[in-house]
Amino acid sequence: MVFNLVATGLSVVALLVTLYSAVAQAALQRRSNQLPAYVDLLADFRSVEFHDHYRFVTQRLLAEHDPELGLSGLPYDVRRQVYDIVYYYQNIAVLRLADIVDDEMVALLRIRVVKVWEAVAPFVRRERELMGTNGRYLLRGLEDFAHDAQHMPHDTIDRLMHLSRTQRIWRRRRAVLRRRAALRQLTGARVRPPAAE
Repeated sequence: MVFNLVATGLSVVALLVTLYSAVAQAALQRRSNQLPAYVDLLADFRSVEFHDHYRFVTQRLLAEHDPELGLSGLPYDVRRQVYDIVYYYQNIAVLRLADIVDDEMVALLRIRVVKVWEAVAPFVRRERELMGTNGRYLLRGLEDFAHDAQHMPHDTIDRLMHLSRTQRIWRRRRAVLRRRAALRQLTGARVRPPAAE
């Protein structure tokens, strides 16, 4: 009877350890899937041309062009700049829907994506009318992304940064403890034999 209880207890402990390991492995796998997406997105974000296009879209597009043209009616140069910015953020929205990037990305790009949507929304709505889709299909991901970003609490970025800082400090402490333990093992293994008298 006692042996059965001990065996059952050990089985439950083994199951819990396996479950914890599986959850930790899934989290690591998810992070490793996010890294290439972040790197690709950051490569575009670092270019001067990208920021010039962003500035044009958010500051000059509505002032210089009539939304009645839709997106397809814009001059080629303008359309190229608009598509460059709009589909950059649309791609982030799609990656977010696929759970490849998380809400940290929404928090970090919050103001930018809202400004982009505010600038292009009249053009997109008119383009939807011109396409005759009778629905919100064109750039729907960007619209939802901007909506979520706009309604995100203002303290979210601070909370994410604090969490990130706390995690970094904990990781550094664990790394220091591991190095100290390895050093103790190394120095313990190299104990000099007593000198011959």
